[in-house]
Amino acid sequence: MGTRCTIAAFHDDEAAVDRAVTRALAEIARLDAMMTTWTESSEVSRINAGAGSGDVVAVSPETYEVLDRSLWVARESGGAFDITIGAFKGLWKFDQDNDGSLPRRADVLARLPLVDYRGLSLDPQLHTARLAKRGQSITLGGIAKGLIVDRAVAKLRASGLQDFLVRAGGDLYAAGRRGDRPWLVGIQDPRAGAGQARSADTSFALVSLENSAFNTSGDYERFVIQGGKRYHHIIDPRSGYPVAHTRSVTVLAPTSFLADTLDTAVFVLGAKKGLDLVARVPGAEAVIVDSENQVHVSPGLKDRLQLTRPPTDAP
Repeated sequence: MGTRCTIAAFHDDEAAVDRAVTRALAEIARLDAMMTTWTESSEVSRINAGAGSGDVVAVSPETYEVLDRSLWVARESGGAFDITIGAFKGLWKFDQDNDGSLPRRADVLARLPLVDYRGLSLDPQLHTARLAKRGQSITLGGIAKGLIVDRAVAKLRASGLQDFLVRAGGDLYAAGRRGDRPWLVGIQDPRAGAGQARSADTSFALVSLENSAFNTSGDYERFVIQGGKRYHHIIDPRSGYPVAHTRSVTVLAPTSFLADTLDTAVFVLGAKKGLDLVARVPGAEAVIVDSENQVHVSPGLKDRLQLTRPPTDAP
């Protein structure tokens, strides 16, 4: 899915770690092949190819689970998260096609009617999926990596590892401990290094983790700045334009899949509505940096979060 994956482990047998990591990476590759849109042969690409034809596509249990969870969070967020946002592919260019250009407003508005999660139909008995309208397209980049990280975690544990990290882009799972203490992870400052060289430590907050997921979505990894305004890859499905009121969202949860289910929706909803959504999901906590550079923390995380400095205040 165009994301770098890394695994780190504490263990006294390097050969055992190598074997475990090899199994975990094979699982990541297997699931990526099902759910990526970077190849035409994936299950997701076949669903997109059949959009509007009435044809159904049989999918694996894993893909079905992600599709089903995607519809759940779409309903819970009032459409703030919507995997049919894939209809904007080729208009907003923030991946390998990033050439610094922006789409015409007329083109965005022309595709906006195609973004509607209610056009995705699932059959729970047959494990099939179909898209109602020709031109509709789904992308699982905002949710599938969480499930994939969890499956890699399961492979590592089944291989006998207990203390390790699995990261796929902004999705992280910390298992066990780092030696004699919990893992200590930082939340990226969304504007770290703005106007100057990036420092070694670009976090503004720290949190200890032990057998927990830690997922971050931000406007600072894939973006274009034009006319002093930042345009980034997190698009509001309801408007067709990048979200302007949020800089970053970090969600902590028992599983990476749950954290990944929530982080983009919270980003689009903004601080107040986003924290309301998090409060309805048992085990989830969140840290939000809004466009005014204010930090919002869910109640259950306030005693655990260490704010090391204010986030950088920059456009």
